[in-house]
Amino acid sequence: MDLAPRRLNLSYVLHEPSTSAMVRDVAERGVAEARRLHRATATLAALPNPVLRERVVVLSTSPLDAFAKRATPSAIASIHLGPWWLLPRILGLSASDGTPQPVHFIDQPAAAATRMVPFFRAPARLALPEASAPDYPAWFAALVLRPGGDTLLLRLDAIPGPEVSPGERDAALLGAAERAIRAHVEQWSCPGPLWDAPAELSLPEFAPG
Repeated sequence: MDLAPRRLNLSYVLHEPSTSAMVRDVAERGVAEARRLHRATATLAALPNPVLRERVVVLSTSPLDAFAKRATPSAIASIHLGPWWLLPRILGLSASDGTPQPVHFIDQPAAAATRMVPFFRAPARLALPEASAPDYPAWFAALVLRPGGDTLLLRLDAIPGPEVSPGERDAALLGAAERAIRAHVEQWSCPGPLWDAPAELSLPEFAPG
């Protein structure tokens, strides 16, 4: 497996040169973690909904009822973190009607519509609507495998609406994504490089003295 794209992304998250031993170690552990994720979540995915619901711990910045009782479906943003392929189903378990919820993954640099936004200290190419757009995400969700491999953690962050500035909406959403990645960096499996060059070539603090 080519670890270069993973190491490039990790150089920003870890704030280390992409060639450093730390970045290389985390990139290699991430590959092993991906195999563990697929094995563990295959078992979880086979569980019926009532049983699976008992295996999910929810950490939310807003009362969970605010998500479950939404009058109309609102856009939900996420990243390729943990068993992300289970996220629509897991969100459905928290929604009022129990149906899987559509999720928009922002860490897709090859998506048809992207824009450059500040992410981990530098402009990154993310699949993110304009903050003034009506389909701008109202929630950020992330799903990770908890230690032990038989339970899941669902993180939910409410994103401010049009009552705040576009910059504040972006900052809230991207801040939630950054916190989730930092907390579970080995479970992040972004499908491609989000930045045009590694951190040591872009961030001023890495420039030769």
